Amino acid sequence: MSRVGKLPVSIPDNIKVVIDKNTLTFDNGKVTKTYQISLGVKADFADKQIKFTSADKSISDISMFVGMDRSNVKNIVAGLQTDFRTVLEINGVGYKASVDKGILTLTLGYSHEIYYALPSGINAAFEKPNLIIITGNDKVLVGQVAAEIISFRKPEPYKGKGVKIFGKKILRKEGKKK
Repeated sequence: MSRVGKLPVSIPDNIKVVIDKNTLTFDNGKVTKTYQISLGVKADFADKQIKFTSADKSISDISMFVGMDRSNVKNIVAGLQTDFRTVLEINGVGYKASVDKGILTLTLGYSHEIYYALPSGINAAFEKPNLIIITGNDKVLVGQVAAEIISFRKPEPYKGKGVKIFGKKILRKEGKKK
């Protein structure tokens, strides 16, 4: 069995859990999330912990589904406690971003501005003119939004202009020499 799948997921007191066949429902009073458990995986809720086991041991690949379901449920519980956060850095002369009513406006050196509609549950804020803070309670969605924003202008290796995750090193190349 998966080593990750053997670990129980601790549920805090402010989150209510309902297990109905293969569906887990989490409610923290503000947000309700549901998760569909993979076929062949069984979830047991006792003592404020959820344990995942394989219902049918004859399936050879069931171990990876146990570990995947456990990790996904752990991320849902962590997102209901505190929002996930990703910080993006914009480098370049004239590169900037702003948000208005759920629409992110990016000026990234093209002849036009880029308008990106933020999905529901995702918020963008600015600390400095060149830092975008993306927050939300869904880890996958926060990462997906960050990846889509980075894809508009990836950092180039010579001057480092573009959008990147804050603190991430980019491989810099040396320019032409005479």
